[in-house]
Amino acid sequence: MVRKRDTRAFAQHPDRAHDPSAEVDSLRRGLELLRLFDARHRSLQSADIAAKLGLSRVTAAKLIATLESQNFLRPSSNGDGGFEPHVACLALGRAVKRGLRIVQVAQPRMLALSQRFGVHVTLSTRDRLHMLVVEHVVPSGQVRMGLDTGARLPMVSSASGRAYLAAQPEAARSKLLTSIKGDDSQGVFRQATLDAAFHELEKRGWCFLASPVTSQTNAISTPIRAGASADYVLTAMTVGPDVEHDLRDEIAPDLLNQARQIAFELGAAD
Repeated sequence: MVRKRDTRAFAQHPDRAHDPSAEVDSLRRGLELLRLFDARHRSLQSADIAAKLGLSRVTAAKLIATLESQNFLRPSSNGDGGFEPHVACLALGRAVKRGLRIVQVAQPRMLALSQRFGVHVTLSTRDRLHMLVVEHVVPSGQVRMGLDTGARLPMVSSASGRAYLAAQPEAARSKLLTSIKGDDSQGVFRQATLDAAFHELEKRGWCFLASPVTSQTNAISTPIRAGASADYVLTAMTVGPDVEHDLRDEIAPDLLNQARQIAFELGAAD
């Protein structure tokens, strides 16, 4: 049976729309299902979906069938019997990027930085306890490193995540760190490492991380402080040995300048 909501009550009390008790369970489960897919999980079996979401196989099958009928899922193209995202997801993603003013402002500056130094440049924002890649620019002749739009990076073990955390007000940062600790099933949380990154960003304006993606990669990240918020992070990543010095001394000043210019342009637009 489908539960009906009193839409008049929401019109009279719009704040209730943000109340967890006002959530539609089936919609929430469907959205959680779509969240399971990323660069490492391009296809999932129905049994895996049920297990990851803590649902019965029957319930998972109904959700899959509904999403499939609306073109959000399709049978996996590799023929493994699983499912993968379909074109309706792509349409949503494109609509999101078109509506983000920061992408329009940042993309030319990211491209200029990438071409000037031959580095990967990434714009990311928080998605729960991960950093979500919004835009990624690849230097000529290099591979994408799995950092396409929509890729997720763990907050505590990525330069962008540490820069984001460092830029948040103390209360918000403390709340996030508590959630991260509670979700740390692999034991990667190290408060001392994070404190060092926070100190580095306070002192230099950016934080550094070695091997954030693969060996022989190095990254520096700085928050984009637009007004009172710092919702986005700009990252430069080098690939190859003996480039840390260049990253810190030559690329970092330009990275900081580009982040400031992006923030300025966003403020001017407002």
